[in-house]
Amino acid sequence: MFNPTDGAYSVWLFFTSSGEFRSWYVNLEEPTTRWDDGTAAGIDTIDYDLDIVVRPDRTWHWKDEDEFAYHLAYPDVYWVDDPEAVRAEGRRVVGLVEAGAFPFDGTRTAYRPDPTWTVPTGWPAGWDRKRARVKEAR
Repeated sequence: MFNPTDGAYSVWLFFTSSGEFRSWYVNLEEPTTRWDDGTAAGIDTIDYDLDIVVRPDRTWHWKDEDEFAYHLAYPDVYWVDDPEAVRAEGRRVVGLVEAGAFPFDGTRTAYRPDPTWTVPTGWPAGWDRKRARVKEAR
């Protein structure tokens, strides 16, 4: 997963069960808040529902447009204040996709984790801390 410091999105790289690169998944979301309290560190964000799926040949399509539209019909409880800004950010990222710019240039698609790494068996201390930023209630 790539979380840029200058955008309202993250990019997830998906691989097949045999390890071949399958797609990029652009998750449109509130810009991340990075935090480090000395014992734990991480990022917080809020998902905007609208996404983009990008194939290895950089053809792409919107994902969850219907879910985004459905949630926008309930502005008293949905957290997206400016749906056009979300769509504009998506169009901006599509420009990166079509230009073959990082991270859509293929430079990370051959990544493979160290086979000696193990899967954690428990949660790290601080995993349940309060969010770094909580959007104001309406």
